[in-house]
Amino acid sequence: MKILLLGHGRCGSTSLQFGLADVMRLEKIIEPFNKSLWDNYYKTEPPYNKGDTLKDNIIFKTLTGPTFDNNWIKRNYTKFDKTIILMRGNLIDTLISHSNAITKGYLTSYSHDVPFTKRHLTHVMNNYQWLSDFYEKTITPHLVWYEDIYTEDFNKSKDTIRSLNLGLSDEQLNKLYQQYLNPKFRLRKN
Repeated sequence: MKILLLGHGRCGSTSLQFGLADVMRLEKIIEPFNKSLWDNYYKTEPPYNKGDTLKDNIIFKTLTGPTFDNNWIKRNYTKFDKTIILMRGNLIDTLISHSNAITKGYLTSYSHDVPFTKRHLTHVMNNYQWLSDFYEKTITPHLVWYEDIYTEDFNKSKDTIRSLNLGLSDEQLNKLYQQYLNPKFRLRKN
């Protein structure tokens, strides 16, 4: 199976990708168009470059935005068995997470102590708009809301993931929730 996971920054796409890769035994293709991530964090070449053939048994995650190749998404999403769009319904929480990630780091726990700016708002809104337009103009994507999978209501999370028709067993769904989607793993601390 080939899954394309699209999201805006700070929507939980990394946890969802890691969790689905684990329970479905898929290879992760992590943000291959995010040059900064590969240059500064992984310090290697990404596992996929434009023009490469898409392998089977992958979950390919990419974000939208001005530094990413949104045209690649439009040209290639039909080559995947599933396209999942993950968005955070609470714009304020996205902005808080975004401003803290820029200031403190993307994997650092935080509380609401870094104010967001007009520039942050513009960046986040542009990403939301692109995903919304893509969802509206295409037939295949499944839209999933952050709040429906990263919730203390295990049954709601499980039902939302089950709606993607990935063929996950109850055991896989339990593992996905317990190890990846449970809100106790959130970076934002009250």
